Amino acid sequence: MLENVEASAKYIRAESPHARERVLAVDESHQTPSSEPTWIAIAAGRKHTFTECILHAAPIGMTIWILVSNGCSVYWKDAGYEYQTPILQALQYLAKLHELMMGASLAQVTLHRIHRGLCTSDGLPLGLVTAAYQLSSITYLIEPEFRKSCRLPPGIKSMLSRVSLLGLIVVVFLLTLVTGPSSAVAMIPRLDWWDHTNAYPEGSERAFMRYRASDLWPTSITKESIPPSCADTDSADAEYCPYSGYEVVSEWVGAHQNQGQAPNLTVTSHGGATRHLASKYDDKSAGWTITSTVGYKEAWDLGAFWQYAVGQSRSLAQLERPRIAPGFVDRTQIRKPEVRVQCAAYYSWNSRDLELPSQHLVNWDNQLSNTGPWLIPSSILRSQSRFHDLFPDANDDDQKHLHQIPTAFTWVDTSGISNGPSIGAVFAVNTPNQSVALVPCSIAAYRTPTSIFLDPKSEMVIQDATPDPLKQSLAGLRMTIASDWADAMNPSFREDNGLETTYIQHMMERYNNNSSSPVIFSEPGYGQESIPWRIATALGLYLTEALARIQSTFWNGTVLCHTNVTNQENIYILGNLNANDPQWWPENKTFTVYAQEQGWAELEFAVQRYGYGWGFRGVPIKLAAAVLVLQALLGLTHMGVIVFGGWNARSWSTMGEMLVLAINSSPSERLGGTAAGVEDHLLGEPVKIRETRDRHLELVLDGGLPPEREVGLRPRKGRGYR
Repeated sequence: MLENVEASAKYIRAESPHARERVLAVDESHQTPSSEPTWIAIAAGRKHTFTECILHAAPIGMTIWILVSNGCSVYWKDAGYEYQTPILQALQYLAKLHELMMGASLAQVTLHRIHRGLCTSDGLPLGLVTAAYQLSSITYLIEPEFRKSCRLPPGIKSMLSRVSLLGLIVVVFLLTLVTGPSSAVAMIPRLDWWDHTNAYPEGSERAFMRYRASDLWPTSITKESIPPSCADTDSADAEYCPYSGYEVVSEWVGAHQNQGQAPNLTVTSHGGATRHLASKYDDKSAGWTITSTVGYKEAWDLGAFWQYAVGQSRSLAQLERPRIAPGFVDRTQIRKPEVRVQCAAYYSWNSRDLELPSQHLVNWDNQLSNTGPWLIPSSILRSQSRFHDLFPDANDDDQKHLHQIPTAFTWVDTSGISNGPSIGAVFAVNTPNQSVALVPCSIAAYRTPTSIFLDPKSEMVIQDATPDPLKQSLAGLRMTIASDWADAMNPSFREDNGLETTYIQHMMERYNNNSSSPVIFSEPGYGQESIPWRIATALGLYLTEALARIQSTFWNGTVLCHTNVTNQENIYILGNLNANDPQWWPENKTFTVYAQEQGWAELEFAVQRYGYGWGFRGVPIKLAAAVLVLQALLGLTHMGVIVFGGWNARSWSTMGEMLVLAINSSPSERLGGTAAGVEDHLLGEPVKIRETRDRHLELVLDGGLPPEREVGLRPRKGRGYR
């Protein structure tokens, strides 16, 4: 009987190479009994898949925990927690364990596909057999083992199967490289600012500014926006006036007259908070600057709210490091003043009209138009006493050679210029070469959107989301400035020597590098070339600070309504912590209802805290999450395949087992001369696992087994092999 089977096998081998893979009926009763133990190579049923499912479920469970923690923005602890360092270090070890588990899961997924491929009719290229055992070696993807294995077999089904396997191997190799750092990035909490969702457990806090949102930041600046008390510069309410920032700007001018620095001043507001008044330039020789600051009213309210929280012992004041950010309930954008000034110097002139410079302002904002020059009629200057002598008589074509003149200044009304600057100005100053320069300046003022916050336990300085004016967007609302308002921010007074001057003229004279008068503009390394830039800097600082105080002319304090857990309202005026003042709204209404009926702008103070937490912030954590999700999907898919597919190899899971299988396999003539090296083309040859006589399994090249060993069966489920 056995001889007949051998003869049939020889005939099948000679007639059809693929016929060797048919399932042959072998009369095993004629085989010689063996005392060798048997091992089941391909498990039958689902009970054997439990262990392998655990291998996938463990890292998937950790991945779910990590993703949920980040997705819910879970806050852990404030910075400086007692056991912070050892816990963070322990999480690093846990992340490493997660990486190892994910690596084992990926290896099992790859092994399953390779084992299945070895047991199919097409087999696998020789170079892919060991792919799952070297996942941590990225160089495998560029070695001949992989490259020669990319040759596709004939047939659509076989081709698609090979392409999917090659794609899986590439994905698994790349995932193996990044699962470690991805786990660490996603698992270890990050030190950052996190939303405090329960900032007001004592009750709700609602703040109302006693005017409408549309009145917050006017774009038409006129004298009507100035309180009557500002007519007296010694008034107790002077800080609400446009000239209130004169002292801080003038002090900086006097202290930095020869340093050529771009200023960043600190201005103190009521409420205990300070704010930055910053000026920048991109080209000093162009005489162009851009200046911005946070509004005085916003700084007041934010500082006063913190004082309220501390004074009333609110829970947010007990946080290790809170951060408070105001915003409007109706999502109205907070805006700040931004002033762009460009000045140019005329060192000689005649009776012809001067021009306001426009190049940089127009380049910065395409709303402005330079279709024609922005002219300054000389008649405007002739009418000013300090400018009168600078212009020749009607029959004189040349300027008078004047020296040692007092600094002169005047505003230029630009309301008649279509799409022109907000306002203009002209200075007359002395230069280092004993001549006089006329310096016209164009001023474009805007209300630009921003967001602000206060980190009170670090410093009581209002932080601005756009602190560098050069990096602002062009979404600002352009302002028009009337000459009467500009005159109000430049009041006149008498100096100690009895001469009458104005705030702006006096401030410019402080640029002098000694106490003598009149001022001579100079700067080491620049000389008179820096005159336009220095004038633009000082003028931009002063005008920006004046515009920052406009909304504070609606000086009625912001009202804070605290509603406790029993729905009782307590009313506070920010800046005045005396609660429950006599009721000044209708007695038949709650204050909240009354404020809403008046259309008052409602503020909310969002609170964050500084510490460790989880959340999807930034690109790295999102990439890490994508890696973890992809690994989890591969693991879940493989679990479904082995549970419902009914095919799962229980052997060859290690390199050692595969090596033993190869050693126990019959040698192939096609591998002759490969003891010390393998030619690249052989790595692409198909190799299969096949059943031989005596219930053995061997690795077989496509050329087949020796006749005395061949049976040609694929490994069968539930069958034991020796």
